[in-house]
Amino acid sequence: MQNVRYHSLDAARGLLMLLGVYFHIIVFHYGDTWLGFIGMSTHYFRMHAFFLISGFFSALILYRKGHYEMLVNRFKRIFMPLIIFAWPIWILITFSTKFNETRYENDILSSLKKSFFQYINEPWTLIPWETMHLWFLSLLFGMSLFSYFLRNRFLNNFVFKKSKECIRLIFDMPWVGMFLFCSSYSLILLAMNKFEAQGDGGWSSWIWIFKENGIKTFLAFSFFYFVGWQMYHFREKLLDITVGKYFKILLGFFLLLNIANYSLYYVGYNNPIPMINTMHRNFYGLNDYAANDGSKKQKVTFLVNMAEEPVIAGEGDTASVYICVMELEKPSGIKMNDLGNGIWKATLDLHPGIYHYKFRNGLHSDWISEEPNGWEIRKEIGDGGCGYDQYNNRKFKLEHKDLVLGIFCWSDCTDCSGNKIPAAFYKEDFETKVINKVFMFFMNFLVPSYVVLVLAVFIRFCSKPSKRLKYISDSAYWIYIIHLPLSFFIPAFFHQTNIHFFLKFVISSIIVTVLCFTTYRYFVRKTFIGNFLNGRKYE
Repeated sequence: MQNVRYHSLDAARGLLMLLGVYFHIIVFHYGDTWLGFIGMSTHYFRMHAFFLISGFFSALILYRKGHYEMLVNRFKRIFMPLIIFAWPIWILITFSTKFNETRYENDILSSLKKSFFQYINEPWTLIPWETMHLWFLSLLFGMSLFSYFLRNRFLNNFVFKKSKECIRLIFDMPWVGMFLFCSSYSLILLAMNKFEAQGDGGWSSWIWIFKENGIKTFLAFSFFYFVGWQMYHFREKLLDITVGKYFKILLGFFLLLNIANYSLYYVGYNNPIPMINTMHRNFYGLNDYAANDGSKKQKVTFLVNMAEEPVIAGEGDTASVYICVMELEKPSGIKMNDLGNGIWKATLDLHPGIYHYKFRNGLHSDWISEEPNGWEIRKEIGDGGCGYDQYNNRKFKLEHKDLVLGIFCWSDCTDCSGNKIPAAFYKEDFETKVINKVFMFFMNFLVPSYVVLVLAVFIRFCSKPSKRLKYISDSAYWIYIIHLPLSFFIPAFFHQTNIHFFLKFVISSIIVTVLCFTTYRYFVRKTFIGNFLNGRKYE
C-alpha cells in the first residue's frame, strides 16, 4: 500500500477545483437566474469535499514521510503559492473587475483605459487587501500547522481513537456511520451559531485567526479535513463506497428534510434560508397558500427616500428604484412607483413571517453587491440598525396585519433628516428559534451526504489510470489560481450584447477554459512554475 496511487481522489481534487472556474463565472454574472441556482448547488458541497480529500492526502504524506516532511510539503505547496501569487493575481483581478464594471456603459477601449488608470488615480488598489479565491490556501495551511504541532499527543489521545471507530462505520454500517458524520457536522455548526461553513472576505481572509467568523469557518472546514485524515486509516475500504448505497442515504435525508420543510409552511413558518424558502414555495404552490392559523397574505408597503441619491436607469429604459424581497423570484427586484419629491413606493402581498429585502437603484441583470450594480451602500445598515447582515439586507417581521416600512433614506436607517426609523423586526420567540435550529440541523445533513456521494462517483468511474484525468488534475492548481481575473474579464465583452445569458455563460466558459489550459500547457507545465506548484518535473 506504500506506493498506491489514488487516481480517483486525484481526479476528484482536480475536477472540484476546475468546477470552481464555472461557479465563479455563474455567481459573478448570472447568479440571479436558474443558472445561479445550479452554481450555488455545486458550491454547497464542493469546498467541503476538497478539504476532506486534502485531509486524506495530508495524512498520506505524514505516514509515508513523517511529520516534518508533511509540514515542509504543505509549506511549499500551499503557503508559498499563496504568498507569491496573491499580489500579481490581485492586480489582474482589480484590473478585470474595473473593466467588468465599466463595460456596462462604455466601449472596450474606454473600459481598458479606466481599468489601467485606476492604479494611478487610486494607488491603494495595488495593495492585496484580501486573499480572494485563494482563501482556502490560508485555511489549509493552518490545518497543516495544527496537525503538526499536535503530532503524537493528538494521534494517540482518546478522542482521536474513538473518532476513528466512528469513521469506520461509514464503510461498515453506512446508515449509522453517515448519521454520525452528518449529525456531528450539524452540531458543530449549531454550537457556533453558524448556518454554513463559508466565511466572509476582506482583510480578515489574511489573518482570519483574529476574527470570530474566520475561526468558525476554520473549524467548520477542519471537520472535513479531520474526517479525510481519519479515512486514510481505512483506505483499503474506499472501494466499499458505492454510488447506489450512498445515493439512497442522500435521498433518504433529502426526503426527510423536504417533509420537514413542507411542515413548516403548513403551520405558518418561513424557512430560515431565503433561497430554499423561495424554491419550496414555488414547488409546492404555496405562494397563495393560507396556513392553518389563518395567516393569509398581508399588505406590506415599502417606502424609500431618494432625495439625496440620483436615480439611474441601469440597464433599463427609465430611471427607477426597485425593491428586492429575497423570498420572491424577481432577479432585479420589483419596480417601485415614483410619488414625487424623491419618494418611491411599492406595496406587496406577503404571508406573515420574517423577510429579507433591500432597495436597488436602476435595473441590473446581476447581483454583485457593489456599485454600479445598484445596491445600497452601507452606512448604518447592519446589525443593530435597520438591516440584517454584511450584505446590507434589511429585515422585518410581518405579523397578522398590514405593515408600512419607511420612509427610509437610501442606504440609511433614518428619514434623511436624521430621525431614526425603528426597524419592523422583532426577535424571534423561543418556539421559532427552536424550529429554525432543528431545521438547520437536518439541513446540514445534506452536506456530508453530498461529499461522500461525490467520493463514491469518482471511486466508481475514475479509479483506473487516465492520462486525460491526470493532466486535468495536474493543471487544476494553476487553473484555479489564474481563472478568477479571466472570469471577470471575458464575460464583460458580452455585457452590451443581446445574447441569451446561458449562451453568454457557455461562450465565456469555453474561452476561459481554453485560456487557462493554454497558459498551463505553454507557460507552466514544463517550467519552474509547474515544478513549484506540483512538486514534480514534467517531460
